[in-house]
Amino acid sequence: MSLERVRVGDVLSLIRRPITVEPDCQYEEIGVRSFGRGIFHKPSVVGADLGNKRVFDIEPGDLVISNVFAWEGAVALATEAELGKIGSHRFMTFVPTDDRICTAWAAWFFRSEPGLALIGKASPGSAGRNRTLGIDRFEALEIPLPPIEEQLRLARELEDVEAATIALRHRVERADAVNEALSVSVAIRADMDDAAKVAAGWRQKSLGDVTTPSASHVPVEPGKQYMVAGIYSFGRGLIDRGAIDGAETSYGSLTELEEGDIVVSKLNGWEGAIAVVGEAFNGFCVSSEYPTFKPDRSLLLPEFFNGIARAPRFWAELNASTRGSMVRRRRINPAEFEATTVWLPPMEIQEHAAKVLAMADQARLIRTRTNARIDALLPAALNREFASLS
Repeated sequence: MSLERVRVGDVLSLIRRPITVEPDCQYEEIGVRSFGRGIFHKPSVVGADLGNKRVFDIEPGDLVISNVFAWEGAVALATEAELGKIGSHRFMTFVPTDDRICTAWAAWFFRSEPGLALIGKASPGSAGRNRTLGIDRFEALEIPLPPIEEQLRLARELEDVEAATIALRHRVERADAVNEALSVSVAIRADMDDAAKVAAGWRQKSLGDVTTPSASHVPVEPGKQYMVAGIYSFGRGLIDRGAIDGAETSYGSLTELEEGDIVVSKLNGWEGAIAVVGEAFNGFCVSSEYPTFKPDRSLLLPEFFNGIARAPRFWAELNASTRGSMVRRRRINPAEFEATTVWLPPMEIQEHAAKVLAMADQARLIRTRTNARIDALLPAALNREFASLS
């Protein structure tokens, strides 16, 4: 394949289409995500809210580049979805000067490793906000340019790969939603009313009747390392916050977690920051901001409670008992958690549900790995196609 080396400014021309903003008209701005993740649309606003901001029309086929974050892949092709949208002066729009270049190909090239390397050289500075891509520097870049037919072929193939990855992600997202609904449903059984649960042997218990506060406290010593955990909201489990030195915290002691413990965030428990400790977090520590409880396994299996902890219905009950009216002042104390009631089935039902939940968790891990592979597909295809052009 023959390559022509050309200056960007010889094949791409900056075009500005200034908009006269009308105070009462609606406008929708675009932005460009970094790392090649494309264009997004901001909420519509009236012209009066734009103030004195300089804005420009975006048209399908434009090569759109964020001059602030071009160095980390904020480059995209405008499509029909951007028709009628506007962009600030921070977004440079380029069109071909002649028929030697396809902007779809250019958008892919400047997202590839060779293209990003060139943009990096034209974006001096060390701090992200100061690494501004100048028009003159960008237009002075020299790029390898394949024949237009090859550009069109390559752009189509990469578009197909991108479409396939989007479709795969949507399938994984749907599977995640079904998985999460299953995890909650086996523990909550919203399809059964109270009378049906009683008839099936379920009993309503306060958490204080089936758990006890953890006494696994460890003194904090300067010079000693402690693996620290936090909790995601909305039932998403524990967070590995890494190791800290005892000298880095003002707490005199920490609670050491054991597999099967139930951990609650005082600050965000009302929005689902509740978790059951799995094997991966055994031996981690939390501060007193995370009350920790040990379930009585003869009455409550922690694996079964893992489903309850993910249920919005359970979060709502905690929310109703939470002190404080402002979001950042709402706090759950241990007594409020212990007073919260849950429906518990006979142990054989809990054991069966625990097996289902374990399979759901395994499936979730598989999908996490699958997502990582999906995310790698497009960059791999992109860099394979452009590796020879570096």
